[in-house]
Amino acid sequence: MRKLAALLAGLTAAFAMTGSAPAQTGDAQLDGTRHPNVGALLAKRTDGSLGIICSGTLVSPRVFLTAGHCADFMFLLGQFDAFVTFDPNFGTDPLHDIFSTPYHGALVQNPRFHVPAQNDTAIVLLDLAVTGIAPAKIAPLGFLDGLQDAGTIQTTKFTNVGYGTAEQVVVPGTGPIFPGDGIRKFTISGFYSLTPEYIHLNQNLKQGYSGTCFGDSGGPTFVGTANGPVVISVVSSGDNPCYTLSVDERLDIANPQQFLAPYLALR
Repeated sequence: MRKLAALLAGLTAAFAMTGSAPAQTGDAQLDGTRHPNVGALLAKRTDGSLGIICSGTLVSPRVFLTAGHCADFMFLLGQFDAFVTFDPNFGTDPLHDIFSTPYHGALVQNPRFHVPAQNDTAIVLLDLAVTGIAPAKIAPLGFLDGLQDAGTIQTTKFTNVGYGTAEQVVVPGTGPIFPGDGIRKFTISGFYSLTPEYIHLNQNLKQGYSGTCFGDSGGPTFVGTANGPVVISVVSSGDNPCYTLSVDERLDIANPQQFLAPYLALR
């Protein structure tokens, strides 16, 4: 798991970029309108413009779900409110961003969150309900345990969606960089392991998978069901170059569901 300092360094680098954070690892595909309920968590830069910090998901008309460490980073910036956009191309150029109309809300961190990434959930409680976008459904309690017990988790496809940077590229004379373009993308990961709090996903390109990186934190991982896709986790951490493994906070366990319940009931 990444050290918090390394994670915050990556977030800071992404935030400082022109247009900010963006494109996922490997064979990431443009998301377009496939996942309209996946958005970007935005913070104010020193010049007053907005930059992408993390990703997240609309899970009710007023609740945007993201990672607890993303809220922590915002608090370190002295920002206790946030903006959210569902524009799939936010960050591509300053003029485009000016005409985008982000939603505003208050940051609420899971009270049981603690570093580096325990109980790693937070929300933006939006001032106004989002219309025209169907919220994503959260997986029910024990969903992943059920897949594991049935022996199907090994062959399950895990779809990640977010605005994060690509995996590390080493440039001679410059050093490592994490390219980004401000566009929402999706990737497909495979199963690696399951713990009581986290699901670890395989994003090794050499094994035919891809995955998440800096700026994808807080973004969703979807699994298809007979009744449509459900969000099984939020991106929490992973290996520093984003080559092989992601570590995601499960949503099908008691803690995040207890945290979310009173906010999901709001209208």
